[in-house]
Amino acid sequence: MVDRFLEFIKKHALIDEKDDLLLAVSGGVDSMVLFNLILQTKHRFAVAHCNFQLRGEQADLDEILVKEACESNGIKNHSVRFETKKFASAKGISTQMAARELRFDWFRELCSKFGYTKIVLAHHRDDSIETFFLNLSRGTSLKGLRGIQARNENLIRPLLPFSKKEIVDYATRNGIAWREDVSNEENYYKRNLIRHELLPVFKELNPDFEKVMSENLEKLEYRYQTSERHYDDLRASLIEEQNNQSRIVKSEILEQCASAYDLYEVLRPFSFNFDTAEQLFESLDKVGVQFKSDSYFALVDREYVLIEKRSTTSYESFELQEGEGGFSCADKHYHLSVLGVSDWKLDRNPEHAALDLASLQFPLEIRPWQEGDAFRPIGMKGRKLISDLLIDLKVPLSDKPKVHVLLSNDEIAWVIGFRISEKFKVSEKTRKVWQAKLKNN
Repeated sequence: MVDRFLEFIKKHALIDEKDDLLLAVSGGVDSMVLFNLILQTKHRFAVAHCNFQLRGEQADLDEILVKEACESNGIKNHSVRFETKKFASAKGISTQMAARELRFDWFRELCSKFGYTKIVLAHHRDDSIETFFLNLSRGTSLKGLRGIQARNENLIRPLLPFSKKEIVDYATRNGIAWREDVSNEENYYKRNLIRHELLPVFKELNPDFEKVMSENLEKLEYRYQTSERHYDDLRASLIEEQNNQSRIVKSEILEQCASAYDLYEVLRPFSFNFDTAEQLFESLDKVGVQFKSDSYFALVDREYVLIEKRSTTSYESFELQEGEGGFSCADKHYHLSVLGVSDWKLDRNPEHAALDLASLQFPLEIRPWQEGDAFRPIGMKGRKLISDLLIDLKVPLSDKPKVHVLLSNDEIAWVIGFRISEKFKVSEKTRKVWQAKLKNN
């Protein structure tokens, strides 16, 4: 087992001579065997043990075992106790998710403070197979079907070639002490449901199931890497970067993407899910249609699909009382005044507005524009959606969330910075003008 362990480390270039390792040790058989094997490599390492205080005295005994193993071998031991349930409740997440977050945040702190270059984890072949089925049950891409990877940034997993049985057998033969986590014997977590209920069925169908599945995961990894190279090339071919905007020629999408899945892979760096990519693929002939991911907008334009980062700033609605001298919205500041019509001069700056004071009903409301908002722009006979107006004016996607409207009695009087409404314009009957101008203009 030691030879296979060293061979796997070498094959995947997991550790080099310059590394200072931080070994995560729970006290269970997996991490205690990992501790034993790493000791034999002569690499520099320290241990990190988390007591999540979820199992009472049992967790304390785990902590004692790890401490004694480190002391007897002259290994530095970092140990911490977390109030996991309290943390989970405060953040509104599961206990399992809380433990994971606490654990890895602490590992990163130790790496930063003590200069550890790699975090060594004790995941093994069974864990990887379980991950495959867990991801499959949730719905995933080829990436999620690869199981657990031997290396992910500074996380390494040198036990991946070994089954749980091999690890337990090695510990037994070599007199390695470990602690049992009784929760692993319960179907409390979804992973344990797969471990104790699903996998035994496959093993009954094929006694060599674990070996066969491990080979399948290797093939899926190879296929994934091949696929990644293909889609990297396709992205480079399709995506143009210009003025903080990504553009894809629509005709090139139709020519180079055989299906919605190809477009999904092209758009993956922008966090669009498959359903959204499929809708976009089917809407390439619908100019003006927009799609959103957590971080980006995509707009189907006449020749391009335009992609821009979404603003993280949220804007609130507020009221303007009669007689107020100014207001601010979307990082712009406006000066307000009321003039007699004889003192008013026509100003063609679209950033400014001049409205018939008598047509306004105070208080006025200023709010971000919404899908479905429409008004009658000055000089037009019919109504126009603000979304269409912004497209016609070629307002960048990233600027659209900043656009606000001024309302009088729930009617849009001004798309601020762009157009006023025909209904509220200064006319021959106007006696007083309500005027808004950008400050410093």
